[in-house]
Amino acid sequence: MKSNLAPNVATALCYLPFVGWIAAIVFIIIEKDKEVRLHAVQAIILMASLWLLAMVTTITIVLPFIIWIGGLILQIVLAIKAYNSEKFELPLVTKWSTQVLEKISPK
Repeated sequence: MKSNLAPNVATALCYLPFVGWIAAIVFIIIEKDKEVRLHAVQAIILMASLWLLAMVTTITIVLPFIIWIGGLILQIVLAIKAYNSEKFELPLVTKWSTQVLEKISPK
């Protein structure tokens, strides 16, 4: 199955704050385009990492808020870059995403 969205729109949806993870899961399941799937996996890993980092730092009051604001800004910037079809790599996250995608892709 394949979505009827343009690849740049599909990749941008994966990075949208608050709902991007839902779009990313859907695109991992239905999308055939390798680039869209890579961005979907990358977005999920990024969001999970930000959430985990915020949870670990709940000992302080200010740090989770700073992480949340920084993550929100990062997601907006990445959504815009993806929509404009700009190529970008996130340190570690892109590498992990590529490895995960190789494991979950049908052979």
